[in-house]
Amino acid sequence: MSASSSGNSYRVLDLFAGAGGFSLGFDWAGFSTSVAIDFNQNAIDTLVGNYSDKKTVVLKEDLSKLTPFQLEHKLSKENIRINFDVIIGGPPCQGWSMAGRGKIRSLTKDSGPQGPLEDPRNKLYKRYLAYVRHFQPKVAVMENVSGMLSHSGINIADLVAETFEDAGYRVTWKKVNASEFGVPQSRERLFFVGIRKDLNLQFRFPETILKNGQFKYPTATVKDAISDLPAITHGSKDWIKNYIKQTGTSDYAKLMRKDAVPGKIFDHVCRGHNEQDLAAFKHMKQGDLYKDLPAHLKRYRDDIFHDKYRKLRWSKPSGCVTAHLSKDCYSHIHPSQTRTISVREAARLQSFPDSFYFAGSMSSKFQLIGNAVPPLVAFRIATEIKKQIFSIQRKSKATSFQEVEL
Repeated sequence: MSASSSGNSYRVLDLFAGAGGFSLGFDWAGFSTSVAIDFNQNAIDTLVGNYSDKKTVVLKEDLSKLTPFQLEHKLSKENIRINFDVIIGGPPCQGWSMAGRGKIRSLTKDSGPQGPLEDPRNKLYKRYLAYVRHFQPKVAVMENVSGMLSHSGINIADLVAETFEDAGYRVTWKKVNASEFGVPQSRERLFFVGIRKDLNLQFRFPETILKNGQFKYPTATVKDAISDLPAITHGSKDWIKNYIKQTGTSDYAKLMRKDAVPGKIFDHVCRGHNEQDLAAFKHMKQGDLYKDLPAHLKRYRDDIFHDKYRKLRWSKPSGCVTAHLSKDCYSHIHPSQTRTISVREAARLQSFPDSFYFAGSMSSKFQLIGNAVPPLVAFRIATEIKKQIFSIQRKSKATSFQEVEL
């Protein structure tokens, strides 16, 4: 292993790193991800593929078992500095999600043996905070699902904030919609930003809506995000395709093409579908749901699966890109082509640039993308953290990303 890059950058420890969307946004803002940790092999391969040239140390570790002391020993043994300026992370959150609630109907009290905080899937945020408590970075940033706001009648987010406070941090948290940060996707997530108390600072999330009602950051639609990509048919498995730059390409698409291989597009592949699905996709208008289909094109109960199919609108952000895309992509049917979205289109909707590599099979790539923090959201928040906490204004010579910032 090699040590992280220069001491001139603020050092980041990324826990539960996944594909590295959180890290990518912080890197865009001028931070340096020194160490990134995950347990999934495809995530590890993805991190190595994208961060090895940045001298990021990538570790495959189970953070539910590895203690902060063990990590410190491991890093020290490899002569890797253990003083981190920022710790970021998105602990797995199935227990807080709407989908996970059906599996924990028996929850009673917060403190009881069946309570929401005792569900094994809900304890990983405590592991994240154990690392924060141990390494004491100046700033700690955690992302999780908005389902934490109300779970079995309990506002879990307030309990998480109290745990931050107990660890020595003054915390601000907010429900953020990625679409308000310029991501072409309606995706609501909670972000917690803790500032070490001795710094005597309180983080303020950037306002996304101005006094005149306009969005601070340019909005991006599905059309902005993916309309420049070459047309493909369902079941396409050409992992490398030619990319022809088109006139009228959106600023967002130009941003996604920054540093991409000229004339090439990777991972523009999608699932194959049966004839009934293809007939249904073709019949649907933009914005239609499964319930809008005629009876002869339905194969599920529409009172239960009313939105199992969803056709994207060119003129709006997409619906939330989730890890369920690894199972099927019915929630993201292409607006004008008779198919569901490709891996690269999902990445674009999450604000991953075309230069970003994802490891594994098609399903694995979809899962990595769906679980990630949108890099553009991470960038907006990291930029504010740098401005408010580290008091360093953007240098006159911008990074390659900032030169084309929306």
